[in-house]
Amino acid sequence: MANPQHLNHGPQCRCTDPITNSAELRKHQQDFYKFTASPLGEILLELGLVKPEQISSALEEQKVSHKRLGEILIEQGVVSRDDVLRGLCQRFGVPYVNLRQFDVDPKAVAQVPGHFARKHLVMPLLLDQDRLLVAVTDPSDSELINMLRFMTGKVLEFCIAPSDDIAYAISSYYGGQEMQSALDDLAVFSSDEPFHVDADSEEVLGNERPVVQLVQSVISDAMARRASDIHVRPRESVVELYFRVDGVMQHIRSFNKKLLPAVVSRIKIVGNMDISEHRLPQDGRSRIHYLDKTVDLRISIIPTVHGESVVIRLLDTQFALKDLEALGFEGRDAEELRHLLTRNNGIFLVTGPTGSGKSTTLYTALDHIRSSNVNIITVEDPVEYHVDGITQIQVNHETGYSFARALRHILRHDPDVIMVGEIRDEETAKMAVESALTGHLVLSTLHTNDAATTVTRLIEIGVEPYLVNSSLIGVLAQRLVRCNCVHCMQEEKIELSVRKVLGVSEDEVFYKGVGCDLCHNTGVSGRMAVYELLVMTPDLRKLLAQRVPADEIGEQAIRDGMTPLTESALKVARSRKIPLSEVYRVRL
Repeated sequence: MANPQHLNHGPQCRCTDPITNSAELRKHQQDFYKFTASPLGEILLELGLVKPEQISSALEEQKVSHKRLGEILIEQGVVSRDDVLRGLCQRFGVPYVNLRQFDVDPKAVAQVPGHFARKHLVMPLLLDQDRLLVAVTDPSDSELINMLRFMTGKVLEFCIAPSDDIAYAISSYYGGQEMQSALDDLAVFSSDEPFHVDADSEEVLGNERPVVQLVQSVISDAMARRASDIHVRPRESVVELYFRVDGVMQHIRSFNKKLLPAVVSRIKIVGNMDISEHRLPQDGRSRIHYLDKTVDLRISIIPTVHGESVVIRLLDTQFALKDLEALGFEGRDAEELRHLLTRNNGIFLVTGPTGSGKSTTLYTALDHIRSSNVNIITVEDPVEYHVDGITQIQVNHETGYSFARALRHILRHDPDVIMVGEIRDEETAKMAVESALTGHLVLSTLHTNDAATTVTRLIEIGVEPYLVNSSLIGVLAQRLVRCNCVHCMQEEKIELSVRKVLGVSEDEVFYKGVGCDLCHNTGVSGRMAVYELLVMTPDLRKLLAQRVPADEIGEQAIRDGMTPLTESALKVARSRKIPLSEVYRVRL
């Protein structure tokens, strides 16, 4: 709290308690008065969030970098962004608002245009006569305050909310407006007239300002909701917009079919595709910046009977996860995995179907390895995450620059660790094995269902058993499961047949998220990995030399201490983190 010598009129401000609705916020504005505040560092010290030496270190760095104190403390990992926002609330005497549940006033939303709200991350919440209350991330930004004051002509009051929450609120309240604005302003042909345009007129169609804003808003909304994919699906009379969040398809909204040609043209322009081609599938790519993130877009457009269908994959190029525990690895397995990653030679494989988190696990492994001053080179298709301190190479099949060819050149580049995006063929597999045998740690992925079949798959691809035996050090088979939202968990209803398949007794209780405002009514809050980790032991190597089937390799691995994937998932379900239905979905 503020120091006693500072002015504090009226009751003390409960700034650290999030306000969740408009009635509470109105009462707060009437009851509490703003007060002169301490510097942010002092407030964080009083809240017990930092130590004096951490503040001194951050202030020293501030002299060099000229960044804000809060940003430096966040970068150093001393405090979270949420802690800094709560400290700012104390400093400026403004309330802290939870926008995920807030009942926003539509009259207030109308005061600030959507494109401005998105660009500057502001969310108007309440309008009382000539007083407009706005949520911002930094109430000391005088330039932004002056722009808002000039734009709205209102007396402004502020509250603080996290940038992710503001972006989510903007996505929820401005999306429909932008659809309508694009419809009102866009010159489209009526549906009963034939639609003929040449390339020039179509380029104009794709660059109409409302359509540009509409496409930008769809992409930024997807990022605000942490979506991995955007789906634009044409139907007979409307176009459906879906986001895939945590592996679940969410219907966002429907919009007028007349907008489809303009929206698809704009997306083609963004992805550097041919806007005059409507009969053939096209692929494109682009990159955008939003919410301090750089995101790569992989765009696929396919013609269907109702018009062109679009899917945009969003790849966050900045890698955020820092440890194996954050992915779901714990105890003995996390320790075994760390031992494998300290080896100076051998092949370590991560397997599973598409979308099972293989790349994320490999990058977490690389992030763990790179702290030990080694030369790491990756060959990928495409480069999904950009990691500082690692040499990353993109393969190009059009020029014949394949995984195998890139590997051949990499070996002359003095690497310690090599990551191959995927072992797809015999040539790549043999090059990876040779690299492992000549003193390199090789990490790669393979599309197999479980750890045991991965060992035999390498032999099926064309690698000799004795080479697999001497080069392979471990296999991690994994799946992604959807975690329960902790705010809306209820007892899960489970069919008897599912219990029998998983060997679970009838009286054992499991839990499932049923959906609430905080999880967008999905019942899901993030995803985690469930896995089985096979570490090559002398007994396994003896079996491999005899060319035994995958079943026997799996049985020996379990005897050597491997926890099967289904059991690993069941253990997580018993801790209430995931429902039993997820275990049933990913079982082996």
